[in-house]
Amino acid sequence: MDTSLAKTRYDLLQAVNREIQGLEDSIRESKYRRNALVPISRLPPEILSLIFSLLSFSAAHNKSDRHVSSLLRLTHVCRLWRDTALNRPHLWSHINFTKLTRVGITEMLARAKMAPLHLEARIDYKNKTQLDFFEQQLEAHISHTRQLSLSEQFQTVLERFISSAPAMEFLSLADLYSSHSHRPIHVIPATFLNNTASKLAGLELCRCNISWKSPLLKGLRSLEIWDPSKKARPPLEDWLDALDEMPQLEALILHNASPICSTAIISEPQRTITLPSLTQFEITAYVLDCVLALAHLVLPALTSLRVDIARVDRRGNGISLLIPHVIRNAHGLQDTAPLQRIVSQGGKCQVKILACTIPDLDIDDCIQISRCRAPRMAFHAWGDRWHDETHTAILDAVLTHLPTDAISTLSMEDPTRVSKEFLLRHISSLVMLERVYLDSTSFRAFRDMLTEDPPIGARLPRLRKLVLRRVSLTALRTYRLRDMLQKRVEQGVPLETLNLRTCTAAHRAIELLATTVGDVQGPAKLLTPPSGDPAFFHWKGGVEFFNEKEKLTEDDEYDNAHGPRSRYGSTNSTEDDSDDDTESFSDE
Repeated sequence: MDTSLAKTRYDLLQAVNREIQGLEDSIRESKYRRNALVPISRLPPEILSLIFSLLSFSAAHNKSDRHVSSLLRLTHVCRLWRDTALNRPHLWSHINFTKLTRVGITEMLARAKMAPLHLEARIDYKNKTQLDFFEQQLEAHISHTRQLSLSEQFQTVLERFISSAPAMEFLSLADLYSSHSHRPIHVIPATFLNNTASKLAGLELCRCNISWKSPLLKGLRSLEIWDPSKKARPPLEDWLDALDEMPQLEALILHNASPICSTAIISEPQRTITLPSLTQFEITAYVLDCVLALAHLVLPALTSLRVDIARVDRRGNGISLLIPHVIRNAHGLQDTAPLQRIVSQGGKCQVKILACTIPDLDIDDCIQISRCRAPRMAFHAWGDRWHDETHTAILDAVLTHLPTDAISTLSMEDPTRVSKEFLLRHISSLVMLERVYLDSTSFRAFRDMLTEDPPIGARLPRLRKLVLRRVSLTALRTYRLRDMLQKRVEQGVPLETLNLRTCTAAHRAIELLATTVGDVQGPAKLLTPPSGDPAFFHWKGGVEFFNEKEKLTEDDEYDNAHGPRSRYGSTNSTEDDSDDDTESFSDE
């Protein structure tokens, strides 16, 4: 082939390619000018960067795997977005060594430049290559690492890493799986971070021992320690000394990490520590350990208290020593609103009590309230094979000492079991009560209390709303409830709303109750004959038309499901306690 002809064709091909490239560049510039006319392109880069930051923050703090991919997609939208994202180092500063490749990590670190870093890593000491790479990068960037979170097998990192961390503000060390794999608990050596982290404000440790004399604890604003080894739990004096070095502490969470009480008798404390900034305190321990901790603390700014008592014995020993300390910290001058809602949930071997300053949330059970918004006070005690009166006696003591004069909402969840006498002891202090939520186990006592003629006036004169949950409204129960509601009408304090949405009832029951209550909210699906239990359809004209056997059988469905009722309104356990007549809730 003629070489000159080949060269001519090559030159023509290159010319065409240059022409295409020119056209593509022209189209790209035209698109850029077109994009500039779109309203969102009028936003200043600073505002656009702020919006990108919100996306980055949300993805990172929700532990999303799409954190990096979300940022990459931003850079592929248009030139303006790409330039804005690449010129904002803080957008690339949250780096998870477990979820990214080495190339990805290296590129993220390059884009982050000297922005304060948030580094996360799940360490596997068997993967030496991964471990060495992480340690190299941490050593290279520790001077501008603001947050460091390590999980699983990080003991090697603790021992090797001795460089100071002048910019570190938050440190999390968590071995969430060691309790299942029987791995030894991690220990923070004195050389870690050269014992120097002058800006450290937040520390979270899970199954990781630390000396309470460590300089890392000084000046913290947030401290959270979960399940260290028993030997790592501090002597009382060391604990108090450490807390005295944290005057700015705002949140303190100790799960089996407070001093251990070595005596059954706790004398008046000779020394107390005031934490003037602490607003959140959560403690989980044995009952006397909690008493010891709370007795030595003064918390004038506290707005959220959680006390979780593990393995309370069958008589509830020690609980009466603890309750005054809990109540002392359940409300104070620092609170902007009074306690307005109490939620209780009691069982055979546990009791949960929440006190909130919000009167009527749309949610009404313990778990939902705890997750949605921190209650002002949360008290949880559990044990094994409690005496039949223990859980109700605990509830009785809390209600006796808790300020209830502003309580407007009371929730008693299944399986809280109380008697009419129990309610009568506390009803006089609930003068502002407007809303009551009841499960089937507490419904009968409440109904009987309001049906009974009071000595003076009406009981609960402000009561306007009653919510019954999971109550089977047979004909007899409906008549009894109707009689109670009619009594309220006669006393001049009628109920305005009766919520039966989770109950089981026939259409006739809703009609009957609607004669005394203006707003009856029935279940979505009503029972219809001949389906269902005949007890829902035997309408005899009133309670007086049922014989005594039928009445007793109806009551037994409430009281005998777990045994006969006791003095407090709780139930007898199935075990034989006839050889132990010690009163429950003692302090022996």
